[in-house]
Amino acid sequence: MKFQLSGLPLLALGLLVSGGFWSCTKDFDEINKNPNGVTADKVDPSFQLTNVMFGTGMDAHIHQRIQNLYCDIFAQYFANEGFSSQRYIPVDGWTNDYWSAGYYNGWVANLNDIIRNEGAKDNKSNAYHIARIYKALVVTRATDLFGDIPYFKAADGTGENPPYDKVQDIYADLLRELKEASAGLSSANLNIPANQDLIYHGDVSKWKKFANSLRLRLAMRLSEVDPATAKQHAEEAVAADGGVMQSREDACVIPKSPSYGWGRDNALGKYYGWGGMTMSRTMENLMVGLGGQPFPGGYTTDDQGIQLSSNVEHPTDPRANRYRVGVPSKVDPRGPLMFEVTTADNGGVENDVIDGQNISTVGRWAGIPAGLPSTASGLTQYSNVKYARLAAPFRDPEFDYTMMPYEEVCFLQAEGAYRGWNMGGSAKSFYESGVRASMARFGLSGAPVDAYLASTDENTYGTTANYDFRSGKTFLGKPADGSLQKIMTQKYISMFPDGSWEAWNDHRRVGLPVWVAPAAPDAGAVTATDGSPGNFIKRIAYPTVEGINNADEYGKAIASQGPDKVSTRLWWDLNVWWNKAD
Repeated sequence: MKFQLSGLPLLALGLLVSGGFWSCTKDFDEINKNPNGVTADKVDPSFQLTNVMFGTGMDAHIHQRIQNLYCDIFAQYFANEGFSSQRYIPVDGWTNDYWSAGYYNGWVANLNDIIRNEGAKDNKSNAYHIARIYKALVVTRATDLFGDIPYFKAADGTGENPPYDKVQDIYADLLRELKEASAGLSSANLNIPANQDLIYHGDVSKWKKFANSLRLRLAMRLSEVDPATAKQHAEEAVAADGGVMQSREDACVIPKSPSYGWGRDNALGKYYGWGGMTMSRTMENLMVGLGGQPFPGGYTTDDQGIQLSSNVEHPTDPRANRYRVGVPSKVDPRGPLMFEVTTADNGGVENDVIDGQNISTVGRWAGIPAGLPSTASGLTQYSNVKYARLAAPFRDPEFDYTMMPYEEVCFLQAEGAYRGWNMGGSAKSFYESGVRASMARFGLSGAPVDAYLASTDENTYGTTANYDFRSGKTFLGKPADGSLQKIMTQKYISMFPDGSWEAWNDHRRVGLPVWVAPAAPDAGAVTATDGSPGNFIKRIAYPTVEGINNADEYGKAIASQGPDKVSTRLWWDLNVWWNKAD
C-alpha cells in the first residue's frame, strides 16, 4: 500500500532539524539563534521519523553506492557491475557520503533529537521508543560496515569530536535499547499519526514485533563470539511481549514511489538500464538443481557451451571458464523469477561471437563471476547483458524496500533452534516456514512447494532442500548439506534483493552459504586464494576525512581494532563453517 504524506515538506524539514556532527562553538550558536526559528524541540517527532525512514530506505544516491555497489557486490547477489568495489576497493567519496551526510548528520542526529526531547517528558510517547528502535537498526548497519564507530556520543548536540566505541559495547547497548523500547511501547501512549508512519502506520503491536525481531537478529550476530549472550537475548526476544514477526504482513518495509520525490522510488530499474544488475555465479551455483523443479519455458538445457581461453575465473568455481548456453534443466523455481533469461531485446544475440567462436547468447540463464580483473572488462564473454539479469518486477519504480522480511525471522529461529536455543519450535518447522513464506512472495504455493521441500536434488555444491536428507557431498573439504548449510542457503535466497547487508554479515559470521571467491580482488584486500574466508572482504575502511577531522579518536580506533583495511576482521567475524563440521 502506498501512502501520501501530509504536513510540512519533509526534505526541507529534515535539513532544518539535522544536527551537525561537527559544529561551531556553543557561544556562536547562542548568539546566532533565532528565537522565532524552528528548533528540534518544537517539531512533531513524527516528521523527523518519516524523513529518517525515507533516507534509510534509501535515496538513489546512497542506495546505489552503499547498497548496490558495496553490499550487493560483497554478498554476490550481483556481480561485474564495473566499479572498483567489485575488486574490494572502496570509493572514499561514497563512504564519506554515507558516514557524514547520511549516518551522522542526517539519521542519527534526527533520531537523537527525538530521543532527547521526547525522553525528557514525564509521559514518553511512542515516538520516543520507536526512535530508539529505529536508531538500533541504523547503528547496527553502520557498525557492521566499519567495526568500531562513534556511538554513545555521536551527534549528541555538543559539537565535540566523538570517541569511537567498540563493536562489543555498541551491540550490548543496542540489545538493551531494543529490550527497553519494545517494553515501553503502549497503545496508551501518545502515538505517531498513521499517515506519518511509513512502515507500520501507527500499529504499536507491529513495532513491538519488529523490535523483538531486530533484537533476535542482533543476538544471532554474537553466536560465535559470545554464544551465552546470544542465546539469552534470542530466547528473550522470542518470548517477549508481542513476540517476533508471525507473517509477511509484519515485515519492516519502506514504500517506494516516484510521487515521493527524486530518489525515493525504487532505483534498481535505473541500474538495470545502465547495463547492471547481473546475476552472480554464486547465485547461479546455489540455485541450479536445488529443489528439483524443471526450468520453465522450453529452452535448450544443460549445454556446457565452450571452454574459454581467457582462463581468468577463480579455480575453486565448479563452473569456471566455460561459457554455457541455454538453461539448467532443474532450478530453484524462484531463480527464473529473480533473473530473466537473455533475449534479443535485453542483450542476447542469435549469432554472437564469443572468444572467437560463433554462438547464440539468446536463451541463456547463467551467472557472471565476481571480482573479474580489469583486463576482462573488454571481453565479449564478460558483457553483463549476455547473462541473466534482474527480472522486471524488481525494476518497478514502486517496488518497495524491505528492511527486515518475515522470512529472515523464520530462518533466525531455525538457526537458534539448531543451536539448541528455545525458539518455540523445531529448526525444521521454522526452516520450512521460511521457505514457504519466500515461495509465497513469488506466487508459489501448494504441491510444487511441498515437492521442493521433499526434494533430494542437489545444487552445484551438493546442498539439498529436504531438511532431513544428507547428500554426503563436500565442498573445499567441508560438508555441503548439513542443517546449517541448508538454513543459510535458503535464508540467502529468500532475502533477495534487499537483504545483502545481512547476507554479507552471515557469511562473515559463519561462512555460509558457499560463495565463489572473487576472481581478481585487490591484492591488499584478501589474505588467501583457496576459497576460504580469507578470500572475502571483511569491512569498509573509514572515510579519509576521519583521519583529519577526528584524528585522535580515529587513531585510538585503529590501535584497538586493527589496521584500517578491508581485510581487518570485526569482533564477531569468526567464520565457524570453515573451522568445524556441521
